Amino acid sequence: MSQSLAKKIVRYRTLSVAVANGGVTWIVLIIAPLGLLAVIICTLAVFLSSLMVGWVSDRALLGLISDAYSDRESDRYKIDTYHQD
Repeated sequence: MSQSLAKKIVRYRTLSVAVANGGVTWIVLIIAPLGLLAVIICTLAVFLSSLMVGWVSDRALLGLISDAYSDRESDRYKIDTYHQD
């Protein structure tokens, strides 16, 4: 898998998790007898916290992917230089 494809997948995953969590919160809170402002504030808070946590964890994931990709490329270089001698 290319690194650009991995970045796109991670970005879409983060957004979809945040939207899903916000949607579930919206449905649960709309059933509860709260005011509309409380429902909107809580939904936005869950959406933003999901987005933030997903973004932080995805930065770590992308770091691991890029490390693995660079390790694989350096191993390929070592193999190529070994066969040239």
